[in-house]
Amino acid sequence: MTATNAAGWRPEMGPAQHPDHEDAPHLTHSGDRALMLEEELIFELGRFDATGVDIDEPELEPLTALSGFLRKAAPALPGLTEPETVRHYTRLSRQNYAIDLGPFPLGSCTMKHNPRLNEKVARMAGFADIHPLQPVQTVQGGLKVINELAHWLITLTGMQGVAMTPKAGAHGELCGVLCIKAAITARGEDRTVMLVPESAHGTNPATAAFAGFSIENIPATAEGRVDLAALTARLGPDVRG
Repeated sequence: MTATNAAGWRPEMGPAQHPDHEDAPHLTHSGDRALMLEEELIFELGRFDATGVDIDEPELEPLTALSGFLRKAAPALPGLTEPETVRHYTRLSRQNYAIDLGPFPLGSCTMKHNPRLNEKVARMAGFADIHPLQPVQTVQGGLKVINELAHWLITLTGMQGVAMTPKAGAHGELCGVLCIKAAITARGEDRTVMLVPESAHGTNPATAAFAGFSIENIPATAEGRVDLAALTARLGPDVRG
């Protein structure tokens, strides 16, 4: 790991990552090489014996009941100037990887699939300013949107109900797998194995294992698709037939 340069960046890779180095990796088709820089932690950038602001010594009244809770020493917080702090967080913001900057081949479904229109609507005051602990009577509009979406999903899928509480794809995936497990148990069936393509998202086998299933990988073909022959061979006779 090399040292931080004058601009505050620290290269993440060694000299072999330089394009002219004989061991340098091949560039991607798009030319995108994702994140190549590492930002030091603010605790690494700051000094514990300095502070970015001048604060007068407080004039404290004599304490009695709370005196036992006073700090014996100053907290170990890093001291940075205002420009150092602003530059640190600005550099971090520039490392946010987005669909506008390069391809997202796996994961981050929100960034891959949500159009800009959806993002704009989500930022409307009626949505962005809602607080989870607001009284129910003050969020009837938001609840109506959730109910209407649930109705659409039930109509489209033919299911009896849907859950609108999962907060992310992996969370929804876990909810779905737990529903599958509950249905298997309710039918009195003994199914304990979950087949997962080796090209699946990492949360897929993790979710199945978390739900109590054993994981078996299904290999991929040279083209990167699921090997249907291997999948068929692993299925039970009632499914193959």
